Amino acid sequence: MATQSFFSYSALRAVVGLSAATLVFTVVPAGSSTAEPSLSLAEVTRQVAALNEEASNANEDFLAAQINVDNANRRLSSVQSRIAREQRNLNGVRNDISSLASIAYRSGGLDSSLELLLADNPTEFLNRSASLDQLSRGQGAALRRAQASSQRLAQDQLALGQELGSLKSAKASAAAAADAVSSRAAKARALLARLTAEDRARYAAAQAARRASIARASREAIRSGGSEGGGFSGGSAGSGRAATAVAYVKAQVGDNYVWGADGPNSFDCSGLMLAAWGAAGVSLPHQSGAQYGSTSRVSRSELRPGDLVFFYSPISHVGMYIGGGLMVHAANPGDGVVVDSINGYWSGRWAGAGRV
Repeated sequence: MATQSFFSYSALRAVVGLSAATLVFTVVPAGSSTAEPSLSLAEVTRQVAALNEEASNANEDFLAAQINVDNANRRLSSVQSRIAREQRNLNGVRNDISSLASIAYRSGGLDSSLELLLADNPTEFLNRSASLDQLSRGQGAALRRAQASSQRLAQDQLALGQELGSLKSAKASAAAAADAVSSRAAKARALLARLTAEDRARYAAAQAARRASIARASREAIRSGGSEGGGFSGGSAGSGRAATAVAYVKAQVGDNYVWGADGPNSFDCSGLMLAAWGAAGVSLPHQSGAQYGSTSRVSRSELRPGDLVFFYSPISHVGMYIGGGLMVHAANPGDGVVVDSINGYWSGRWAGAGRV
Protein backbone atom coordinates (compact mmCIF):
# COMPACT_ATOMS: atom_id res chain seq x y z
CA MET A 1 0.00 0.00 0.00
CA ALA A 2 1.43 3.35 -1.04
CA THR A 3 -0.22 5.40 1.69
CA GLN A 4 0.17 4.37 5.32
CA SER A 5 -3.04 3.71 7.24
CA PHE A 6 -4.14 6.39 9.69
CA PHE A 7 -4.78 3.81 12.41
CA SER A 8 -3.51 0.34 13.18
CA TYR A 9 -4.76 -2.27 15.58
CA SER A 10 -1.74 -1.68 17.81
CA ALA A 11 -2.53 2.03 17.70
CA LEU A 12 -5.98 1.32 19.10
CA ARG A 13 -4.42 -0.57 22.01
CA ALA A 14 -2.15 2.42 22.60
CA VAL A 15 -5.14 4.79 22.55
CA VAL A 16 -7.08 2.66 24.99
CA GLY A 17 -4.01 1.82 27.07
CA LEU A 18 -5.74 -1.11 28.78
CA SER A 19 -5.47 -4.87 28.76
CA ALA A 20 -8.18 -7.06 30.21
CA ALA A 21 -6.28 -7.41 33.47
CA THR A 22 -5.71 -3.65 33.71
CA LEU A 23 -9.38 -2.81 33.22
CA VAL A 24 -10.78 -5.42 35.52
CA PHE A 25 -8.22 -5.71 38.31
CA THR A 26 -6.36 -2.41 38.68
CA VAL A 27 -7.05 -0.58 41.95
CA VAL A 28 -7.24 3.16 41.26
CA PRO A 29 -6.95 5.67 44.12
CA ALA A 30 -10.23 7.41 44.74
CA GLY A 31 -8.81 10.97 44.57
CA SER A 32 -11.42 13.62 43.98
CA SER A 33 -14.16 11.05 43.34
CA THR A 34 -14.89 10.89 47.07
CA ALA A 35 -17.45 13.66 46.60
CA GLU A 36 -19.51 11.40 44.35
CA PRO A 37 -22.16 9.10 45.85
CA SER A 38 -20.87 5.65 46.68
CA LEU A 39 -21.95 2.66 44.64
CA SER A 40 -22.50 -0.88 45.78
CA LEU A 41 -20.15 -3.62 44.63
CA ALA A 42 -23.00 -5.26 42.71
CA GLU A 43 -23.84 -2.01 40.89
CA VAL A 44 -20.21 -1.36 39.96
CA THR A 45 -19.86 -4.93 38.70
CA ARG A 46 -22.98 -4.52 36.56
CA GLN A 47 -21.90 -1.16 35.14
CA VAL A 48 -18.34 -2.30 34.39
CA ALA A 49 -19.73 -5.33 32.52
CA ALA A 50 -22.02 -3.02 30.50
CA LEU A 51 -19.11 -0.70 29.71
CA ASN A 52 -17.04 -3.69 28.58
CA GLU A 53 -19.80 -4.66 26.15
CA GLU A 54 -20.10 -1.08 24.88
CA ALA A 55 -16.33 -0.92 24.39
CA SER A 56 -16.41 -4.22 22.48
CA ASN A 57 -19.08 -2.82 20.16
CA ALA A 58 -17.05 0.36 19.68
CA ASN A 59 -14.03 -1.82 18.93
CA GLU A 60 -15.99 -3.52 16.14
CA ASP A 61 -16.91 -0.08 14.79
CA PHE A 62 -13.23 0.85 14.86
CA LEU A 63 -12.23 -2.32 13.01
CA ALA A 64 -14.89 -1.68 10.36
CA ALA A 65 -13.66 1.91 9.97
CA GLN A 66 -10.07 0.66 9.74
CA ILE A 67 -11.07 -1.62 6.85
CA ASN A 68 -12.64 1.42 5.15
CA VAL A 69 -9.42 3.39 5.71
CA ASP A 70 -7.34 0.60 4.18
CA ASN A 71 -9.68 0.28 1.19
CA ALA A 72 -9.70 4.05 0.65
CA ASN A 73 -5.90 4.09 0.76
CA ARG A 74 -5.76 1.36 -1.88
CA ARG A 75 -8.24 3.17 -4.13
CA LEU A 76 -6.36 6.43 -3.65
CA SER A 77 -3.08 4.77 -4.61
CA SER A 78 -4.70 3.28 -7.72
CA VAL A 79 -6.08 6.67 -8.82
CA GLN A 80 -2.72 8.33 -8.21
CA SER A 81 -1.03 5.68 -10.38
CA ARG A 82 -3.58 6.23 -13.16
CA ILE A 83 -3.04 10.00 -13.02
CA ALA A 84 0.73 9.58 -13.29
CA ARG A 85 0.27 7.20 -16.23
CA GLU A 86 -2.16 9.49 -18.06
CA GLN A 87 0.11 12.47 -17.50
CA ARG A 88 3.00 10.56 -19.09
CA ASN A 89 0.78 9.59 -22.03
CA LEU A 90 -0.38 13.17 -22.49
CA ASN A 91 3.17 14.48 -22.37
CA GLY A 92 4.17 11.92 -25.01
CA VAL A 93 1.31 12.91 -27.34
CA ARG A 94 2.17 16.59 -26.92
CA ASN A 95 5.75 15.84 -27.92
CA ASP A 96 4.45 14.01 -31.02
CA ILE A 97 2.29 16.99 -31.96
CA SER A 98 5.21 19.38 -31.53
CA SER A 99 7.38 17.19 -33.78
CA LEU A 100 4.68 16.99 -36.47
CA ALA A 101 4.13 20.75 -36.36
CA SER A 102 7.85 21.36 -36.72
CA ILE A 103 8.07 19.05 -39.75
CA ALA A 104 5.07 20.75 -41.37
CA TYR A 105 6.59 24.18 -40.85
CA ARG A 106 9.88 23.14 -42.44
CA SER A 107 8.05 21.57 -45.37
CA GLY A 108 6.46 24.87 -46.34
CA GLY A 109 2.92 26.17 -46.20
CA LEU A 110 2.19 27.44 -49.77
CA ASP A 111 -1.17 26.89 -51.36
CA SER A 112 -1.06 23.66 -53.34
CA SER A 113 -2.07 25.35 -56.66
CA LEU A 114 0.73 27.89 -56.37
CA GLU A 115 3.21 25.17 -55.45
CA LEU A 116 2.22 23.29 -58.63
CA LEU A 117 2.76 26.36 -60.79
CA LEU A 118 6.12 27.10 -59.23
CA ALA A 119 7.37 23.54 -59.13
CA ASP A 120 10.17 22.62 -61.53
CA ASN A 121 9.20 18.95 -61.26
CA PRO A 122 5.46 18.12 -61.05
CA THR A 123 6.22 14.55 -59.94
CA GLU A 124 8.26 15.87 -57.01
CA PHE A 125 5.38 18.17 -56.08
CA LEU A 126 2.85 15.30 -56.04
CA ASN A 127 5.10 13.18 -53.84
CA ARG A 128 5.62 16.11 -51.49
CA SER A 129 1.90 16.86 -51.39
CA ALA A 130 1.09 13.25 -50.45
CA SER A 131 3.61 13.43 -47.63
CA LEU A 132 2.03 16.62 -46.29
CA ASP A 133 -1.45 15.04 -46.39
CA GLN A 134 -0.15 12.11 -44.42
CA LEU A 135 1.48 14.51 -41.97
CA SER A 136 -1.80 16.37 -41.56
CA ARG A 137 -3.66 13.13 -40.85
CA GLY A 138 -1.00 12.25 -38.26
CA GLN A 139 -1.49 15.62 -36.57
CA GLY A 140 -5.24 15.03 -36.42
CA ALA A 141 -4.83 11.60 -34.88
CA ALA A 142 -2.35 12.95 -32.35
CA LEU A 143 -4.72 15.77 -31.42
CA ARG A 144 -7.55 13.29 -30.89
CA ARG A 145 -5.28 11.16 -28.67
CA ALA A 146 -4.32 14.26 -26.71
CA GLN A 147 -7.97 15.19 -26.22
CA ALA A 148 -8.90 11.69 -25.01
CA SER A 149 -5.92 11.60 -22.66
CA SER A 150 -6.81 15.03 -21.26
CA GLN A 151 -10.38 13.89 -20.60
CA ARG A 152 -9.22 10.75 -18.81
CA LEU A 153 -6.79 12.83 -16.76
CA ALA A 154 -9.56 15.24 -15.75
CA GLN A 155 -11.82 12.33 -14.73
CA ASP A 156 -9.07 10.76 -12.64
CA GLN A 157 -8.33 14.08 -10.95
CA LEU A 158 -12.02 14.33 -10.04
CA ALA A 159 -11.90 10.75 -8.70
CA LEU A 160 -8.81 11.68 -6.69
CA GLY A 161 -10.76 14.40 -4.89
CA GLN A 162 -13.58 11.96 -4.14
CA GLU A 163 -11.20 9.33 -2.77
CA LEU A 164 -9.48 11.91 -0.59
CA GLY A 165 -12.90 12.78 0.83
CA SER A 166 -13.67 9.10 1.47
CA LEU A 167 -10.35 8.63 3.19
CA LYS A 168 -10.92 11.66 5.41
CA SER A 169 -14.38 10.39 6.38
CA ALA A 170 -13.07 6.88 7.14
CA LYS A 171 -10.28 8.30 9.31
CA ALA A 172 -12.80 10.41 11.23
CA SER A 173 -14.98 7.35 11.85
CA ALA A 174 -11.99 5.34 13.07
CA ALA A 175 -10.94 8.16 15.39
CA ALA A 176 -14.46 8.47 16.82
CA ALA A 177 -14.68 4.72 17.44
CA ALA A 178 -11.24 4.66 19.10
CA ASP A 179 -12.33 7.55 21.31
CA ALA A 180 -15.47 5.60 22.25
CA VAL A 181 -13.40 2.60 23.36
CA SER A 182 -11.13 4.87 25.39
CA SER A 183 -14.10 6.65 26.94
CA ARG A 184 -15.73 3.40 28.09
CA ALA A 185 -12.45 2.21 29.59
CA ALA A 186 -12.02 5.52 31.45
CA LYS A 187 -15.56 5.26 32.84
CA ALA A 188 -14.85 1.73 34.05
CA ARG A 189 -11.70 2.94 35.83
CA ALA A 190 -13.67 5.75 37.42
CA LEU A 191 -16.33 3.33 38.66
CA LEU A 192 -13.72 1.08 40.25
CA ALA A 193 -12.14 4.12 41.89
CA ARG A 194 -15.43 4.89 43.64
CA LEU A 195 -15.38 1.58 45.51
CA THR A 196 -14.00 1.42 49.01
CA ALA A 197 -10.64 -0.28 49.39
CA GLU A 198 -12.39 -3.31 50.88
CA ASP A 199 -14.87 -3.55 48.02
CA ARG A 200 -12.12 -3.13 45.43
CA ALA A 201 -10.29 -6.06 46.97
CA ARG A 202 -13.49 -8.13 46.98
CA TYR A 203 -14.16 -7.17 43.36
CA ALA A 204 -10.67 -8.18 42.24
CA ALA A 205 -10.90 -11.47 44.14
CA ALA A 206 -14.34 -12.25 42.68
CA GLN A 207 -13.19 -11.50 39.13
CA ALA A 208 -10.04 -13.60 39.55
CA ALA A 209 -12.05 -16.52 40.93
CA ARG A 210 -14.62 -16.21 38.15
CA ARG A 211 -11.96 -16.22 35.47
CA ALA A 212 -10.19 -19.20 37.04
CA SER A 213 -13.50 -21.08 37.13
CA ILE A 214 -14.19 -20.26 33.49
CA ALA A 215 -10.68 -21.38 32.51
CA ARG A 216 -11.14 -24.71 34.33
CA ALA A 217 -14.52 -25.25 32.68
CA SER A 218 -13.02 -24.41 29.27
CA ARG A 219 -10.17 -26.89 29.69
CA GLU A 220 -12.61 -29.59 30.80
CA ALA A 221 -14.87 -28.89 27.82
CA ILE A 222 -11.93 -29.28 25.45
CA ARG A 223 -10.89 -32.56 27.09
CA SER A 224 -14.40 -33.99 26.96
CA GLY A 225 -15.14 -32.72 23.46
CA GLY A 226 -18.44 -31.33 24.63
CA SER A 227 -21.53 -33.15 25.77
CA GLU A 228 -24.21 -30.93 24.20
CA GLY A 229 -25.06 -32.60 20.93
CA GLY A 230 -28.40 -30.88 20.50
CA GLY A 231 -28.67 -32.07 16.92
CA PHE A 232 -25.40 -30.46 15.88
CA SER A 233 -22.98 -32.32 13.64
CA GLY A 234 -20.25 -33.73 15.80
CA GLY A 235 -16.58 -34.39 16.09
CA SER A 236 -14.14 -32.01 17.68
CA ALA A 237 -11.13 -32.77 15.51
CA GLY A 238 -12.16 -31.33 12.16
CA SER A 239 -10.08 -32.00 9.08
CA GLY A 240 -7.47 -30.29 6.91
CA ARG A 241 -7.20 -26.54 7.38
CA ALA A 242 -10.20 -26.51 9.70
CA ALA A 243 -8.36 -28.89 12.05
CA THR A 244 -5.41 -26.49 12.13
CA ALA A 245 -7.69 -23.54 12.92
CA VAL A 246 -9.52 -25.48 15.65
CA ALA A 247 -6.25 -26.61 17.23
CA TYR A 248 -5.08 -22.98 17.24
CA VAL A 249 -8.13 -21.57 19.06
CA LYS A 250 -8.05 -24.38 21.61
CA ALA A 251 -4.43 -23.55 22.37
CA GLN A 252 -5.37 -19.92 23.08
CA VAL A 253 -7.96 -20.71 25.77
CA GLY A 254 -7.05 -18.64 28.83
CA ASP A 255 -5.39 -15.84 26.85
CA ASN A 256 -6.39 -12.22 27.47
CA TYR A 257 -8.99 -10.25 25.56
CA VAL A 258 -7.53 -6.96 24.29
CA TRP A 259 -9.39 -4.64 21.92
CA GLY A 260 -7.91 -4.66 18.44
CA ALA A 261 -5.47 -7.51 19.20
CA ASP A 262 -4.82 -10.48 16.91
CA GLY A 263 -2.17 -12.37 18.89
CA PRO A 264 0.04 -13.94 19.74
CA ASN A 265 -1.07 -13.84 23.39
CA SER A 266 -4.02 -11.42 23.36
CA PHE A 267 -7.04 -11.22 21.06
CA ASP A 268 -10.36 -9.62 20.42
CA CYS A 269 -13.09 -11.84 18.99
CA SER A 270 -12.41 -11.33 15.28
CA GLY A 271 -8.66 -11.11 15.88
CA LEU A 272 -8.72 -14.66 17.27
CA MET A 273 -10.52 -15.93 14.14
CA LEU A 274 -8.06 -14.04 11.91
CA ALA A 275 -5.07 -15.59 13.72
CA ALA A 276 -6.54 -19.11 13.80
CA TRP A 277 -7.37 -19.28 10.12
CA GLY A 278 -4.15 -17.42 9.33
CA ALA A 279 -2.30 -20.34 10.95
CA ALA A 280 -4.15 -22.55 8.46
CA GLY A 281 -3.05 -20.38 5.53
CA VAL A 282 -6.35 -18.53 5.05
CA SER A 283 -6.66 -14.74 5.18
CA LEU A 284 -9.65 -13.17 6.93
CA PRO A 285 -10.50 -9.51 7.59
CA HIS A 286 -10.21 -8.25 11.16
CA GLN A 287 -13.84 -7.48 11.91
CA SER A 288 -16.75 -9.79 12.73
CA GLY A 289 -19.20 -8.33 10.20
CA ALA A 290 -16.57 -8.45 7.47
CA GLN A 291 -15.78 -12.07 8.39
CA TYR A 292 -19.47 -12.89 8.04
CA GLY A 293 -19.42 -11.37 4.57
CA SER A 294 -16.32 -13.30 3.51
CA THR A 295 -17.64 -16.76 4.49
CA SER A 296 -20.34 -18.95 2.96
CA ARG A 297 -23.57 -19.47 4.89
CA VAL A 298 -24.30 -22.70 6.77
CA SER A 299 -27.21 -23.56 9.06
CA ARG A 300 -26.85 -24.56 12.69
CA SER A 301 -27.70 -28.15 11.80
CA GLU A 302 -24.80 -28.19 9.28
CA LEU A 303 -22.10 -26.83 11.59
CA ARG A 304 -18.67 -28.43 11.39
CA PRO A 305 -15.56 -27.74 13.50
CA GLY A 306 -13.81 -24.64 12.18
CA ASP A 307 -17.01 -22.87 11.11
CA LEU A 308 -17.41 -19.31 12.38
CA VAL A 309 -20.48 -18.49 14.47
CA PHE A 310 -21.79 -14.94 14.63
CA PHE A 311 -23.91 -13.08 17.18
CA TYR A 312 -26.00 -9.91 17.68
CA SER A 313 -27.71 -7.67 15.16
CA PRO A 314 -25.90 -5.94 13.67
CA ILE A 315 -23.18 -8.60 13.93
CA SER A 316 -20.61 -7.60 16.54
CA HIS A 317 -19.22 -10.88 17.89
CA VAL A 318 -17.75 -14.07 16.44
CA GLY A 319 -16.44 -17.40 17.71
CA MET A 320 -15.28 -20.72 16.24
CA TYR A 321 -17.37 -23.86 16.46
CA ILE A 322 -15.34 -26.82 17.74
CA GLY A 323 -18.02 -29.52 17.81
CA GLY A 324 -20.38 -30.85 20.44
CA GLY A 325 -22.39 -27.61 20.57
CA LEU A 326 -19.30 -25.69 21.75
CA MET A 327 -17.32 -22.73 20.49
CA VAL A 328 -14.06 -21.02 21.42
CA HIS A 329 -14.20 -17.23 21.44
CA ALA A 330 -12.50 -14.17 22.88
CA ALA A 331 -15.46 -13.32 25.08
CA ASN A 332 -14.69 -9.99 26.77
CA PRO A 333 -11.95 -8.24 28.77
CA GLY A 334 -13.06 -9.94 31.97
CA ASP A 335 -13.17 -13.54 30.72
CA GLY A 336 -10.60 -13.63 27.91
CA VAL A 337 -10.53 -16.58 25.49
CA VAL A 338 -12.93 -19.28 26.66
CA VAL A 339 -15.01 -22.28 25.59
CA ASP A 340 -18.76 -21.65 25.55
CA SER A 341 -21.92 -23.40 24.49
CA ILE A 342 -23.66 -21.96 21.44
CA ASN A 343 -26.93 -22.82 23.23
CA GLY A 344 -28.36 -20.96 26.20
CA TYR A 345 -27.22 -17.34 26.43
CA TRP A 346 -25.68 -17.25 22.98
CA SER A 347 -28.56 -19.02 21.27
CA GLY A 348 -30.76 -15.98 21.85
CA ARG A 349 -28.14 -13.76 20.21
CA TRP A 350 -27.51 -16.00 17.20
CA ALA A 351 -26.97 -14.20 13.88
CA GLY A 352 -25.68 -17.00 11.64
CA ALA A 353 -22.72 -19.17 10.78
CA GLY A 354 -20.10 -19.11 8.03
CA ARG A 355 -17.74 -21.65 6.48
CA VAL A 356 -14.28 -20.49 5.47
